[in-house]
Amino acid sequence: MRRIRVRNISWKDYGISVQTQRELKEFCFLYDEKKKRGNSQDLTDCKMIEEAARESSEELAPYLLKSVTDDLSYEYLEFDDTLGRIPVGKTDFYGYRRKFYACLLKKRV
Repeated sequence: MRRIRVRNISWKDYGISVQTQRELKEFCFLYDEKKKRGNSQDLTDCKMIEEAARESSEELAPYLLKSVTDDLSYEYLEFDDTLGRIPVGKTDFYGYRRKFYACLLKKRV
C-alpha cells in the first residue's frame, strides 16, 4: 500500500475549511500574549499548540512553532539565526504546517 506524503495532503483532505483555518491561525497568533499572562487556561492553550507542533513533526516542531505563532513564512525560517537551517524544503514544510493545524484542531475539539 502506498503511503501518502504529508506534502500532498491538502486543507480539504484534513477537512479544514477556510474559516477554520483563520480561527486556528488567530488562536496561534495569541501564543506569546497567553504565555505572558500565564493563567491556567492560557498555559493550557500554549501547551496544546506546542504538543500539536511536536505531534506533526518532532524534528520541525521549533520551526513550526515559530512559523505559526509569529506568522513567519518558510523564507524567513529557512536560515534562522537561532534554530539553524530548516531540514526540509518549502513544499514539505508547508505540508507539515497544514498537519500541525489538523493536529491542533483535534486537540481543540
